[in-house]
Amino acid sequence: MLKQNRGVKYGIIAGGITVGIYLLFYLINKELVFNSFLNWATVGLYLAVAWKAIDDERQAIGGKLEFQQALKVGFTVFVVANLVYYLYYYLLHGVFDPGLEEVQRAVMSETLEARKEMLTEEQYDAFKESLEGDGLKVGFQNTLLTYARSLIGYFLISLGLAALASRK
Repeated sequence: MLKQNRGVKYGIIAGGITVGIYLLFYLINKELVFNSFLNWATVGLYLAVAWKAIDDERQAIGGKLEFQQALKVGFTVFVVANLVYYLYYYLLHGVFDPGLEEVQRAVMSETLEARKEMLTEEQYDAFKESLEGDGLKVGFQNTLLTYARSLIGYFLISLGLAALASRK
């Protein structure tokens, strides 16, 4: 099945690499898990892997790839990769190391203080208040909701990739 479904195959690869990277950073220093560069780097990884899957699909059919097929392959990569990542995320944050909530709170507070001058007083107060309470607690429902929301952006990226790929 994985030979025929490049989106699933490459999604597992991208998700596995992402989990490996996050696990490595977690083992080095838990604070690194919350580095925004790391988050954006995984988006870049997903993008590169989705493009590779689309290109392999185009080569496999021996020519031009239709928009719908490119969209299906590309978006499948994002869906599967992010599913693998959010499964890891839930298990690490919600089951194996719930104390990461406090590490995240500390990192976010530090970042907020460093960027305080860029915010209005109301924005600063709102962000500071959002760091209090259970807002950062990782549970199954909020992990599932975050996963679903992430797919909206990835669908838009997939539309762009499909448009580019179908023009070749």
